[in-house]
Amino acid sequence: MKLPDGWLSPVEIKELQRLAKGKTVLELGAWKGRSTVVMAEVARYVVSVDRHQGLDVPDDHPQFGSDSLPDYLEAARGLENVAIVVADFTAFLPLLAVVFDIVFVDGNHDADSVERDALLACQHAYFSTGIIVFHDYDLESVREGITRVFRNRQPDSLVGSVAAFTVQ
Repeated sequence: MKLPDGWLSPVEIKELQRLAKGKTVLELGAWKGRSTVVMAEVARYVVSVDRHQGLDVPDDHPQFGSDSLPDYLEAARGLENVAIVVADFTAFLPLLAVVFDIVFVDGNHDADSVERDALLACQHAYFSTGIIVFHDYDLESVREGITRVFRNRQPDSLVGSVAAFTVQ
């Protein structure tokens, strides 16, 4: 199967699938659906939330500032165990009353956004015991946002740029 565009490497895909296998997953940030598709292959259910309006990026990366919804829908529309939610995280997440086993965070990559998304996942207690997984842990801004929430705690697992933290 051809995967949508994205930056999950083969080893990161394998790790994400290991973490998501048989679980109910809340995905925060999907871009064109690469992570959605790979998690849907093994997860019980994936609720994928993204506003699909692009990111605030420098002019030398215009593809990140554009609407990703058409590409995302092409990749994810037929997946029976995926709920597609087109919304801003901060507006949508407080409405949830569902318990998830894992939250995958891959939204905006600046430290403030990463911190906000991690706190949203933790504060609203979408799970009593579970895993928060971050993509792009290799980016300093992502690590900074995570450090603000988890202090200097190291990930429980780190494969490529996929970092997982157990929350109890």
